[in-house]
Amino acid sequence: MKTIKYKMILGITSLAILTGACEFGDTNVNPAIPADVSAQAIVPAAQTGLAFAVGGEMVRISGLFMQQFEGINAQQFDNYQYLVKASDMDGVWRRVYHNSLNPLVTVLRKAQDEDSKHTEGMVKVLIAHGIGSLSDMFGDVPYNDAFEGLTENNFFPTYDEQEDVYTTVQTLLDEAIMALEGDAGAGPALGADDLMYGGDTDAWIRVAHSLKAKYYMHTSKVDADAYSNALSELGDGISSNAEDFEFIFGSGPNEANPQYQFSQDRGGNIQMDDTFVRLMLDLDDPRYNAFVVPILQEDDNGVVVDTVFSFDVGTYYSMINSPVVYMSYAEMKFIEAEAELMENGDITAAEVALQDAITASLSKIIGSVDAAYVVANSDLQSLTDDEARLGQIMTQKYIALYSHGLETWTDFRRTGFPDLTPVSGGNNAFNLNGEIPRRLPYPQTEIDLNSSNVPITSPDFQDRFWWDQ
Repeated sequence: MKTIKYKMILGITSLAILTGACEFGDTNVNPAIPADVSAQAIVPAAQTGLAFAVGGEMVRISGLFMQQFEGINAQQFDNYQYLVKASDMDGVWRRVYHNSLNPLVTVLRKAQDEDSKHTEGMVKVLIAHGIGSLSDMFGDVPYNDAFEGLTENNFFPTYDEQEDVYTTVQTLLDEAIMALEGDAGAGPALGADDLMYGGDTDAWIRVAHSLKAKYYMHTSKVDADAYSNALSELGDGISSNAEDFEFIFGSGPNEANPQYQFSQDRGGNIQMDDTFVRLMLDLDDPRYNAFVVPILQEDDNGVVVDTVFSFDVGTYYSMINSPVVYMSYAEMKFIEAEAELMENGDITAAEVALQDAITASLSKIIGSVDAAYVVANSDLQSLTDDEARLGQIMTQKYIALYSHGLETWTDFRRTGFPDLTPVSGGNNAFNLNGEIPRRLPYPQTEIDLNSSNVPITSPDFQDRFWWDQ
């Protein structure tokens, strides 16, 4: 894994601005600034953009809904109580499309023009996850004509139905695998510009298979083959913590993890939720100190007393160089555990996979494995029915996938686990029953500028997506 280099990214941004300038022949040509760049040169910026899109608002919004975080001030307090405004989504939309998908599509087009097949495969993996994640937040989203502003003068894209988006995700991943498994092509090779795997095509192939399993699982309520399809991908997917699909940030002032940046810019707006904290305490979870920082109460003289006042966000995912995790080996094993239970009814296989999942998470987060904890929290044989067994799997997945983007919210919507009580005050004009939201509103900018194509301008937050029926 490599850390990001922002000077390169800023240079690319400058290039994009400069190449749009008026023509002056050779008079004002700066020989130090190229007129065009290769696909590989844009890769760092494109990868970084997706990491910020997925690792920022997506983590916070889903974490607030899933009671991993508690919003205590400003917008985060509103989001925690399900009062999510359309204008709040403008930034999410912009970071996904403008900062990540647009650069990724640019890389894709350049890679195809240059016959750089491995770069083409890599970027299709990232596009698939980017558009899939966006759809898991909003449902129907633009894709097929979303990137035609400069090429076709189309600035009002239509929205693809979510079922079609999911078909696109799987197609992109299949195409990625084919491209990565074949020859590199005549163009520049995918190498050091790949900040995630350094051009390792085998690693990207494993990621593509892993994402296929993830997105198959998301359709478990509407596709009878979802579990079997997911199981078929696992053998070719991520097989160890060392292969995790994540973006690792640097330690320089301009290389910071998005959660770290948020804590620096808006400290005091968010803290750990009691629900998540108490669950970890009740289980005596070994990851507690990595995820949670108790804040001790002070007396009137400023002396700290031996009483916990609240809980701050732990350091593992909030340090300056913390990773943004898209998919992990632990998640692969949780998928296996659920699929073995629900598809095959194989309690023993599900239990073994659950043990592996918990072990992988502990090993990664704290660098050691508490065998007693693993055994105690992977016991499916003693439970009386499959619903209880599924609850055990998903509760452990809920802990292990803390700060892993949208996955716990998606799991909750499709399985009903973890078992959460909606927060008080969650009743509002868009969420009349006060239940945990199942979708987000479309951005205000889309409503204002692309209203003829936006599917819903005033959604009920309990509206269910295609895969959530």
